Order: sequence, then structure tokens, then C-alpha cells
Amino acid sequence: MTERRLPLLRPLLLVAMLVAASVLLGWLLASGRHGFLFPVIVLIAVLAYRLVNVYRTVVKNLEFVFSAVRSNDFSFRFVDSPLRTKHAVVNYSLNKIKEVLDEAKAKAADKEKYFEALIECANIGILILLENGAVKQYNGKAMNLLGVPMLSHVDRLRQISPDLADTLLAIAPMEQKSVCFATESGDVNLLLNCSSMRYEGHNLRVISIENINRELDTREGLAWEKLTRILTHEIMNSLAPVTSISSTLLHNMDNAEVMQQGLETIHSTSDRLMQFVDSFRSVTRIPPPKKAPFYLLELLNEVRALIKHGDVQLTIAVEPADIMIYGDKGQLLQVIVNLVKNAVEACVQNGNGQWVELRSHIAPDERVHIEVSNNGGAIPADVAANIFTPFFTTKQDGSGIGLAVSKQIIRLHGGSLSLSQNSDERVTFLVVLD
Repeated sequence: MTERRLPLLRPLLLVAMLVAASVLLGWLLASGRHGFLFPVIVLIAVLAYRLVNVYRTVVKNLEFVFSAVRSNDFSFRFVDSPLRTKHAVVNYSLNKIKEVLDEAKAKAADKEKYFEALIECANIGILILLENGAVKQYNGKAMNLLGVPMLSHVDRLRQISPDLADTLLAIAPMEQKSVCFATESGDVNLLLNCSSMRYEGHNLRVISIENINRELDTREGLAWEKLTRILTHEIMNSLAPVTSISSTLLHNMDNAEVMQQGLETIHSTSDRLMQFVDSFRSVTRIPPPKKAPFYLLELLNEVRALIKHGDVQLTIAVEPADIMIYGDKGQLLQVIVNLVKNAVEACVQNGNGQWVELRSHIAPDERVHIEVSNNGGAIPADVAANIFTPFFTTKQDGSGIGLAVSKQIIRLHGGSLSLSQNSDERVTFLVVLD
């Protein structure tokens, strides 16, 4: 290290000589010995030139280092041997800076590989996007779910599904969306969840991707199982007396009274079966909504006018009051009327109910929430589990299609209907609309 410090004496010696020459020049001027001024001035000029040359060389090397760092090029190295350059100490310091930068770059690369390994081990697909839709990072699971070997920009997915590309571009942090698209092996249903982060000066969206085909298939299977069980129950209940009466009539063909009673029973049973079939059609053949903008408060006031609530207190609260809905007003009126009617009936039936509330507000995700609440007592757990199942009812004269149709109407509007609270103090049905 001593030999590397020796070249540093050269610029220091130049500075010392320049200071000494300047002092000498001042003394000569003060003493009036002008005969020696010229050689001293020449000496000062030579020393100043050599110092400027040293400065220029150092600045040039520093500029080169900064340019290389900006270009992410760390392959440079300066000659730092005192035997080969006059700037060995400076070059040695620059090389040490390069080594520090190399070490920092290696650590950053190791950290990036570590996070790549982490997301690669995840059981869900992970896609990290820049604001313009460019793909910053992804894991193999995401590529398998999207059906592509690699991805540089979301727009490249348009050849697979325009809806998929648009959904990935539009999804916002803290938002969840689902998308379905067709492939050669069948339909693919994906659930997307989005979060945000800031990295290297960029706003990034981290999107998790899950295949929910199996979950949907399971739910569909359970729904079909419930529906089949209900259909079988209704049809068997209708056919059993018809079969029995038909057998009786075959053995009493000469008895007019028995014949008449039997035919009347067959007729009433057939009529009840036809009503059941009509109810089934109403569930499966809901027309597409004819959407138009309207004020939500107007809709809720119409609900109040249509429902006979007697002694049950019915209150409406909309915040803000000018909330507008874009949807089929007639269909949504049918849904809210059905929910409020059920709430009023629960209060009257249980005897301990006093109020029904209709409340609405705009959630942080800018979706409209409509809550229909009552204090008519909690819905039993076994009933709550099947409350949206078609033809399931606990009412003696109920068809069991009201909530099923309501849920389907809200789904056609791109929203959801759920039982969000179920206690003795409050039962709430929640409608969420875009």
C-alpha cells in the first residue's frame, strides 16, 4: 500500500511548489527585484498546467465511471500500478469503488433470484405488471394457467382471450375479478386478486391467479344434487297419488262417484305439477336485463309503496341520496320487493320483530351496497344453508323460487346477493351492484 501512496506525493508536491512559487512571486514584487519575475511566472504557469492536467484526468475517469454505472456496465478497470501511471492512487480508489458496486450488484442479483425462487414455489400463479401492462415478473404456475410459455406484455394474451387481457389491464389494487375463456382442452375459469407495491421507482401491480374450475365444478355438482333431490321429491309427491287413484279407478269403473272423485284428484294433482313446472321455467328463463340509469332512492320509495308493512316500521336510508344505478329497474324492483316482503313476514311471524331497514351506501371499491335488514329473529342454520336453493321453502304455500330468482337477477347484473348477517338481533341480506 505504501507504493500506492507514493504517487499521491506528486500532486501534493505540485501544490506545495505552486504555493511556494506564489509566495516567492509576491516577495519579489514587494522587494522590487523584478529581474527574477519572469522565470518565477513561468514556473507557476508550468505547475498550474500540471495540476490542471491531473484534475482533468481524474474528472475524465470519474465521468467514465458514472457513465459505466448508468449503463450497468461494470467491466471497466483502471491501471493502478505506480510503475505504469502517475494516477495510481486515484485509479486504485476508483477500482475499489467498482468492487463495492460489483458486490452490491451481486447482492441485488442474489436477492432477485431469492424472490424469484419464492414466487416460483407458490401454489398459485403470480404476475407482476407495470402501469402500462408490461410484465415485470411471473412464475411458471402463472404461465401454465394462462397457457403461454412466456409473457412480456398483457396485450399478447388477446389472441387467447380479449376479456382476459382487458381484465388484467383494468384490475385495480384490492380488487378481485373472475374471467372465463375457452381453450382447446375446455373452458378455464380464473380468479384474479390484485395488490400494489412500489419498486425501483415504479408502481407495480401484483396479481395472483387461481384456477377455480374444480371449485366451480364442485359447487355446480352440489347445486345439481340439491335440484335433482327437490325435483324428484316434487314429482314423486305428485305421481304417487295419481298412480294410486288410477289403480283404484281401474277396479271401480262402474262406480260413477268414485270415478268423479278420482278424476278430480288427478286433475288437481296435475294442475299442481304444472304450476311447479312453470315455477321451474321462471328460474331458468330469466330474460337479460334491459339496463338504464335511475336513482336508487326512487326505486326504494316504490318498494315502500308496494309493501304492506302494517305495524312493522319500515325505514329507508340512502347515502348519498343521489346514488344512481345502471340496471333493469323492473327486475331490481322485483328483487328488493321480495327481500322486504320476506323481512316483514319474518317480523310478523315471529311476533318479536319491530322494524325493517333499507340502507344503501357506496363502498370503497365504488360498488353500491343495498342492505335489507330486520329484527325478526335469526334464520335457522339448516334453512340458511339452503335459502337460495330453487324450490326450497319453509312456507306452507311458498314456491321456493323467490330468493333463487332474485339471486339470478343480481348475477345477471354483474353483482351478488348474500345473507351477510344472521343473528337474533339482526338479519341482513346484502345486494352488491357495480
